[in-house]
Amino acid sequence: MVENIDASQYEAVSKNENCLVVFGATWCKDCVKIEPFLKDLSEEFASLVKIYKVDSRQEEELSASLNIRAIPTLIFYRNGVEVGTRLVEPQNKQLIAEAIEQNFS
Repeated sequence: MVENIDASQYEAVSKNENCLVVFGATWCKDCVKIEPFLKDLSEEFASLVKIYKVDSRQEEELSASLNIRAIPTLIFYRNGVEVGTRLVEPQNKQLIAEAIEQNFS
């Protein structure tokens, strides 16, 4: 399951869990496109990583502080530290799956 979180929850999960945080918005076509991918991957990689979503429009301050310039942007955290390369506007499930494997396996 992919859980929606706000700025206060973001700090807690990014510091305490291996997680993938997806910054997006409900009006964003690419964000809607990857939604089914995220759901599938959250089940497939449940033992490695937890996936969260942040609504960039509702959490503008958080998005700005993380230099989010385009959505969807996917950020990977391991043991409280951002790892790997951010994925910006990934176009398919395979790209996201490969990034999860590289960052958490």
